[in-house]
Amino acid sequence: MSKRRWFLRFCVLTIASAIVIGAVLMVSLKSTGLESLQSSIDDYRIKMTAIRLMIIGLIALIWPKLVQSTERSGAISIERSAELKNLRWRIIAWLLLIELLLGQNLIWRVLQTVDWSGA
Repeated sequence: MSKRRWFLRFCVLTIASAIVIGAVLMVSLKSTGLESLQSSIDDYRIKMTAIRLMIIGLIALIWPKLVQSTERSGAISIERSAELKNLRWRIIAWLLLIELLLGQNLIWRVLQTVDWSGA
């Protein structure tokens, strides 16, 4: 199967998942109210952070095996495999940075603490 077809399938899956999640949230909002929905989102926030961090850790653990199996399948060359193995910690660092900035809402927290009045 071509790379373009796989990419298209993943895009369709992502869009369908977003639509389903949005529909579930809208139904929940109409049936329980905003305060109840917000409290349930707050309850899941810590769990979702833990899941994201575990996924990042899993990526760090399986990265060499994943690159090695891709190399054995012939999809990448030996040079590219060595290059990808060397990039593992850089990729993990970027994923953690994205988690801090977006997942933990660090940008908004910093902007809230900055005193823009100049006093």
